[in-house]
Amino acid sequence: MSGLSTAPRPEHPDPGAGAGPGAGDRDPLLAVDDLFVSFTRGHRTLQAVAGVSFTLNRGETLGLVGESGCGKSTTGRAIVQVDKPTSGTITFEGAEVTGLNRADLRLLRTQVQMIFQDPISSLNPRRRVADIVAEPLNIWKIGTKEERQAKVDAMLESVGIDPAAAGSRYPREFSGGQCQRISIARALVLEPKLLVCDEIVSALDVSVQAQILNLLEDLKRAHHLTLFFIAHDLAVVKNVSDRVAVMYLGRLCEIAPSDVLYDAPAHHYTEALLSSAVEPNPEVTRTPVILAGEPPSPINPPSGCRFRTRCPRAEARCSAEVPQLRAIAPGHQVACHFPIGS
Repeated sequence: MSGLSTAPRPEHPDPGAGAGPGAGDRDPLLAVDDLFVSFTRGHRTLQAVAGVSFTLNRGETLGLVGESGCGKSTTGRAIVQVDKPTSGTITFEGAEVTGLNRADLRLLRTQVQMIFQDPISSLNPRRRVADIVAEPLNIWKIGTKEERQAKVDAMLESVGIDPAAAGSRYPREFSGGQCQRISIARALVLEPKLLVCDEIVSALDVSVQAQILNLLEDLKRAHHLTLFFIAHDLAVVKNVSDRVAVMYLGRLCEIAPSDVLYDAPAHHYTEALLSSAVEPNPEVTRTPVILAGEPPSPINPPSGCRFRTRCPRAEARCSAEVPQLRAIAPGHQVACHFPIGS
């Protein structure tokens, strides 16, 4: 709302010394450099994210795909500091965020919001819809009571929820798709710049998925959003993403523009992943790539390339040397010693 007062909100922390990887890109909003996230229980350590680096440019959508358990959600949660990184740096608008104090971390979360996978459990069942969406505004004491209510009503209307009919009701009275719309309204009410979407349509029916994705695309344009879109559905990621990153066992295998990656994958895991996708056109035949062996344990991953135990192209070098992401074409990076077509 144009009349909404934002005076009580403090300014963002001063930018850090470095812009991180990809500083020469079009307009990097987020830079992740050598990110590690580990979880320890007893004497066992799970390295969920192992040396991930990428940039996210302002106004673009970066999709992240991979098998269940590969570290996609942990990467998204680390960006918003829900899961604390073990090491590495995360830079948002030039400011290093991994070492922020509590006050600055709260401020960061007004600019970086996350939408979670389960739309129903992510909403407080004891609060009414209008109160759920208004809570961020109340916490930051933005505007008057009347201005906050007007902001909440406008945000609910923008996601397709009637505030007069729904505002006084509880989340349990809505379907999964409606609850996800409410979650989106809550995430956008503070007008963030970056939205982390963690499997936000995987729990919804296919027809509802399309509605939510179309809504998200409209809201991206209306609110000038940048999206980090996590999903395991390859068709969904292709349709919503400008670029796509592929993850396997905590590491990034490949990053490329959406059309390039789907038409000409360079990593053998990406090729296998794409070959497993269902093709809706019955006239199109696709030869599946069958991977040998079983997926390795993330607690005890293979040395060198983590995909080498299942890769048809693996050689001795793959067990001794960790492949690093390297450019093979403009905007196309792959972490493989022997990429497809080399």
